[in-house]
Order: sequence, then structure tokens, then C-alpha cells
Amino acid sequence: MSEWRRPTDDAYAFELRALDEARAIPPMGAVQHIRDVARRALVDGDARRLGDRVQAWAGPEDMTASGDQPFIAPQDRLVERPWQRLALADLDEVLCGTARVMRRGSQTDYVLRDHHMLDVVLYHYVTTGTLPSRLFHADRHSDFCRDGYLLRRVPAQAATWWTLLEGIKRPDSGMPVLGENDVAFTTAQPGPEVQLAGRDVGASVRVPWWVNPADLPWPRALERPEALECDWVSLDLDYFQPLEQLALTKGLLRDPRFHGLMAGAKVRVFVLSPQFTAGGDVLEHWTIAGRRHASLRMLNLVRGMGMRTRPL
Repeated sequence: MSEWRRPTDDAYAFELRALDEARAIPPMGAVQHIRDVARRALVDGDARRLGDRVQAWAGPEDMTASGDQPFIAPQDRLVERPWQRLALADLDEVLCGTARVMRRGSQTDYVLRDHHMLDVVLYHYVTTGTLPSRLFHADRHSDFCRDGYLLRRVPAQAATWWTLLEGIKRPDSGMPVLGENDVAFTTAQPGPEVQLAGRDVGASVRVPWWVNPADLPWPRALERPEALECDWVSLDLDYFQPLEQLALTKGLLRDPRFHGLMAGAKVRVFVLSPQFTAGGDVLEHWTIAGRRHASLRMLNLVRGMGMRTRPL
């Protein structure tokens, strides 16, 4: 009988290439396609396998009065932009499928439409040569899936990235870039008495067996010493939107421990998740559920967390 191998050690294992040459930050305005990034980051053949095995969503289906659908495009590009407070036009660029990269000193902010953390890891690796050691992740959804889910289908990266991160292997040791125990996760959802858009499928906050559900609310998550040692932070705006979500999570934005975490993080990832900003897990139509202006205000607010000087 053959030895059982997890999907992330077999079909969903992707090995990072050893980077010998000096890393160079792309010039301002440079746009890179994730296919090219993956070819530079991964050993021969693994970039193609990653593209074949992991699915990207097509983008929100919103239609303008003229019949155009400006946001239907996979999120497959990253662009270098100045570190600044974002405007509505900047938000629309992200909604159209171009992830935004902003750097200030030793800190880098990524703004995504869809939660493509594998893309962020690969891009940051090929531009800086560095990888995360621990991740703090706040999200309404866990984005964790069981091994059987990976084996049955081509999964959507945005819905499965936490599990898939174990498949990205370091070039020196072959160990995962981040294992499950390297992620400090906090989630929150209103109870069934609160009516939100969409349907709650129940499995959206599934976590590894060793994670105690009682430890998922943000006050308990911040009590873990390892959470405050995270060098990467991931925030999904559907953790704070709509108002029913904010009622559960606004204390995180006021906590000085979180401000310190945000100030010290080397990489901060902010995800719009536009289809879920009115709540819910499964929606009949994939459209921008909340108001873009509200998402923009929340994005600029959370990016300013921990910034005591030179505020956004």
C-alpha cells in the first residue's frame, strides 16, 4: 500500500527557484503578469502546473447603464504604485483585476480584489528575495479547505489559499513557505438572527482540527504571543463590512496591540472581496455588494493603522 501524501506534497506542491541574482524592485508603474512572475519564482514546469491546477475568478459581473461590464477580468496583474492614500480611480483599477503594490521603507502594501495570497508570495519573492515567517489573517471567511476538496476539483485560489500555501516549498529545505501553524487566524460572523445578503454555507469558517473555534474572535487571537510576532498581515475588508460585521470587529481597529502589529509588519495585504461586503457566502450573482465609497474609506482607514508619522 502506497504512502499517503497530502495534495500539497504532491499534486499541489510547487517548488520555489533559488534566486542567485540580486533582487530589483520594479520601476514605478511597471505591470507584471502573474504568469511571468510564477515562471521566475518557481522551478521549471511548476509555474505551468500552478496555472493548470489553481483557478482565478473572472471578476464582478456589474453592468453599467451603457451595457459595459468593466470589472470582468481575472486578477492576474500587479502594478507598482506610489505609497499614498487611495482614491476611487485607484480602487477601480484594482476591481478591474490589477493588484496594487505600494512600498515605503521596509514595508510593502498589496491591495487585491480577490484573495490571491499565492500571487503575493511569488511576487514578493521575485522582487525582494524574502518570504514570510508568520502571517496574521483577519477575514470573515477562513479560506481553508480539506485535502479532499483539492483532490476533487481545480480549486479557486481565493477560496483555498490558506491550505495551498503549504504547497509552496522553500528552495533550500523543501519545507512549506507557511504551514498551518504559522497562520494566526481571526474570524467573526453575526449570528443567524442577523439577516445579511447571500447564503451562509457554514463551511466558510472551517479551520484545521487543532484550531479551537473559541480562539477565533479577535480578542482571543491577539492573546496568542505568536500572533504579535507576525511579519505579514492579511486583512479582508469583508471582516469589517457591512455594519453588522463592524459591530463584531471594530475593537480590533482600536486595540494598540493591533496598531503595533500593523506598524511593524513587513508586508500588509488588503483584500476588497467586493462580492461579500454586504455579507453572505454564496451569492446568486457575483457583483459588488457594498458601496465602493464605503470600501474605499475602510481601506484607507485600515492602511493607516499604526502609522504615527506621515499618515495616509
